[in-house]
Amino acid sequence: MFTISLPKTVDTMAKFGNIIKIGNSRGLIIPSSLLKELSLEEKDEVMLNIENGLLCVKKVEEYNGPFTGVFSDLPRPRPGEPSPWGDKNGTETVEEWRAGRYDRKKDLDW
Repeated sequence: MFTISLPKTVDTMAKFGNIIKIGNSRGLIIPSSLLKELSLEEKDEVMLNIENGLLCVKKVEEYNGPFTGVFSDLPRPRPGEPSPWGDKNGTETVEEWRAGRYDRKKDLDW
């Protein structure tokens, strides 16, 4: 995640970008050094939000496992600690959920 803010401060090496018109919208030119540092490439999806008056831009990561993408901030189990999901992998858990769905009695007594 990176933040663009003005004015330029003395203790950090500030980078400046420009707002440009793109059709009826506006765009921001991000210096290539920041793009390289953040591993951002053309057509990468980013999330924009405002925090304390600063525009924050964060790359949206694809889900590649239990602690990636939007789940990257979840606490990870310590070595030797039992998994909160038990010993089943994702496929086994989904199969269990699907099986339980159809094993219910059709005539439920409420």
